[in-house]
Amino acid sequence: MKIILREKLCIILVFCLALTPVSLAMGETTLYILGLGKNNIQYQIFTQAHPGLNVEIESNIFLSTNEMVNAMLTGEFPYDTFVITSGSFDVKQMLVKGYCADVSDSSVLSSELGKMYEPIEQLLTHDGHIHGIPSYFYMGYYTYDPDAWAAAGLSEEDVPTSFDEYLDFLEAWTERIKEEPEDEISVCNLFDCELYGEHSYIEYLVDPLVTNYIMQCNYADEPLRFDTPLFRDMLERCQRIGTDLYANEPEQKAELGLFYDRYGMRELTHLVPLRMTADQPILIKATLNMICVNQRSQHQELAREYLETCVACIEPEVGAYLYRDAEPVEQPGYMLSMDALQEEIDALEQKLSDSSTTIEPIELNTMQDELAEKKLKWEEMSTSEERYLISPADLELYRNYGDCLYFQPPSIFDPATEEGQNLRQLRDGFSTGNLTVEQFISRLDEMAWILELEESK
Repeated sequence: MKIILREKLCIILVFCLALTPVSLAMGETTLYILGLGKNNIQYQIFTQAHPGLNVEIESNIFLSTNEMVNAMLTGEFPYDTFVITSGSFDVKQMLVKGYCADVSDSSVLSSELGKMYEPIEQLLTHDGHIHGIPSYFYMGYYTYDPDAWAAAGLSEEDVPTSFDEYLDFLEAWTERIKEEPEDEISVCNLFDCELYGEHSYIEYLVDPLVTNYIMQCNYADEPLRFDTPLFRDMLERCQRIGTDLYANEPEQKAELGLFYDRYGMRELTHLVPLRMTADQPILIKATLNMICVNQRSQHQELAREYLETCVACIEPEVGAYLYRDAEPVEQPGYMLSMDALQEEIDALEQKLSDSSTTIEPIELNTMQDELAEKKLKWEEMSTSEERYLISPADLELYRNYGDCLYFQPPSIFDPATEEGQNLRQLRDGFSTGNLTVEQFISRLDEMAWILELEESK
């Protein structure tokens, strides 16, 4: 129901915006929007509400904080509103340094943000002021595979709840397959077969170790230091366990993998938290695209109205991840399919009950069987989880983790980015034995020191 109300709000907003007085002459005003296509409903509704306004849009967005800031400082950034993503931009830096305008005066934006999960609200605000609204959300996490778990005779009590316990599990698993090799089950079955080798599992373990160690340090607002007993111990264990895993899994098994990276709500039931120790908070790495108003925009009021349009028209599936009071989201066309099936059932029942119609026994049996099948199908469709993009069970589960969302700032420690090339090289050097534990830790601390110097400028 709440999703439907938001869709109605999207329609009502057209009327409200059309009545909003704008001081500038529309025919002489151009609003520049970055990160949007003309097929978006937000663009269509906003331009319908302002028929005399010139709206110029650019779908391509800037790729990093420095790229955008440099364009702003050199006067090469004409946009009144723009999109940034937490995975590529240092959002807090953008807010603290005043590149994103304060839009707290909007009662619509204040009301909507107040309904969202706390980590999302915190990302979009600074010193209690709102500086943006969400437009897209993504989260990813590590899980165990229930099929492989069952095949291995494992129970939920065996599921690790921290990276420390995860390494304990892998050590026990290695000992197990030494004694009783598994023909179909491996820890991970997603390696490239041509590249799989003695260093694969070390890389596989080092990446999440570094990533989750950094997340916990950042979350606790602690200086990033790798030369600690905790990190050193886990790094040594990753090296030893990775070596032993390959020795006991010299060939890839295509059948079952014990662990996978997942996304979306549904697999949260199989979450394996990769916090370092069980006394640390569970953090689920997430990414948010947010729309902001340029602090230098000459059309602040119009830009805020555009943000109001966008927040009112958030896609229901995205909204389910943002709002604490979100409702289930059905598959597109689900109700049409149910209605069409019900019409077929009604037609068959009507034909069977029509006393004026003579039906041959064979045809009668066929029609009765068909009716029974359609009723069974209707019942299955009405109760199946597949009717939902976001089911009631998904939402109930997600609400337990909504406040565990964590938006990791981009840095030179992200191996998936261009800036993370040095980390990838260090990881590869350590995994292949060209760097010792001491050398790897020392290089990581050098990178952390460089990062601190850059952030202090």
